[in-house]
Amino acid sequence: MSALYPRARGLEELWRLLVAGAPPSGTGAGPAPAGLGDIEVDVARFGIPPAQAASMARLQLLMVEAARQCLDDATGPGGLPGRTDVVVGTCLGLDRQYANALRVDGARYARDLAETLAEGPWRHTGTDPRDAERELNDVLARRLGASPHDRVGEMASTIPARIASAFKLRGRTLAVESADATSYWALAHAVDSLRAGLTDAALVVVGQRDEGRFARRALAAKGIAAGPDEAGGGPALAEG
Repeated sequence: MSALYPRARGLEELWRLLVAGAPPSGTGAGPAPAGLGDIEVDVARFGIPPAQAASMARLQLLMVEAARQCLDDATGPGGLPGRTDVVVGTCLGLDRQYANALRVDGARYARDLAETLAEGPWRHTGTDPRDAERELNDVLARRLGASPHDRVGEMASTIPARIASAFKLRGRTLAVESADATSYWALAHAVDSLRAGLTDAALVVVGQRDEGRFARRALAAKGIAAGPDEAGGGPALAEG
C-alpha cells in the first residue's frame, strides 16, 4: 500500500491520522485544504525525459510516485508476477487538460482579435492585427506552456501505461472514471480480473487533485460540495 495526502505522506502518517480520528485530506468542510503541490517527484528515476515531465499532468507524476511506494511496500525478493495489471482511477479534470483547453480557446480568441482589429472602426487605432495576435499567443504559451507532448500529458489513459513502463510491468493497463465511485470501480475491476485468472497481480492507483475553481463550481451548482469562495455549506474537494 501507499498513501499521499496533504496531511499524510506515507502509510505510517496515514495510520496515525486514522487512529486519531483526523481526516488525512483536511477538515472535510469549508475551503479546500492544503494540497499536494509541495511533493517533489524525481522524474529521472522513472525514465521520464524533462521535456515530457513539463507537459505531464501533476496527478500523473504523483501517481507514479505512489506506485513506487506501493511496490516498495508489497514486493519481496521475487518481485511481482509476470502478468501485473495496472488500473488507474481519476476524477474530474487534470491541470494539463485545463491549460491546453485554455490555450486552444485563447488562440481562437487571438485570431478573432486580429480580424476585429483589421476591420470596422478598429482599423484606425494604429495597432497591427498580426502583432496583436502574435503577442497574445506568446503570452498564452508562456503562461500555459506549449510542447509537442501536451496532448499525451493531459490524457488520463496514459497514466497506467506510464506506470507499467516505469516499473516494467507486463500486464494490461486501464484507466477508469466513475465520479465518487471511481475508487470502488477500479478495485472491483482488479478483483474481477484476479478471480477470472486474467492476471497474476494488480496494481490499483486512484487519485484526485483540486486543480482549480472549475470543478468546485460545478459540484457546488449541484449542491454536492462547497463552492470556491464558501466557508461552509458542504464538503470541500480534497486531494489524495
